Amino acid sequence: MCRECIRAPGWSDKVKLGRVSDHFIFSVETVGMLRPEDLLPEAIKVLVAKCDVAVESLNAVDDELREEEDEEDDDDDDAME
Repeated sequence: MCRECIRAPGWSDKVKLGRVSDHFIFSVETVGMLRPEDLLPEAIKVLVAKCDVAVESLNAVDDELREEEDEEDDDDDDAME
């Protein structure tokens, strides 16, 4: 973000520059036939699909770890008997 708007005398008390913690600014550039307006929604769909796959994989690993813990607990219970 440039500070050109507050460099001139008298403007620094009239203009406040800052960041909003839950916002971000980015630009989309394309090469080829797709316009940024068309590309961004498609890119978001692909990103969401990849996130879904990642979440499913993490859930599968979590399920496996829980099953292993349950088996170990069962083995410990059997050993105590």
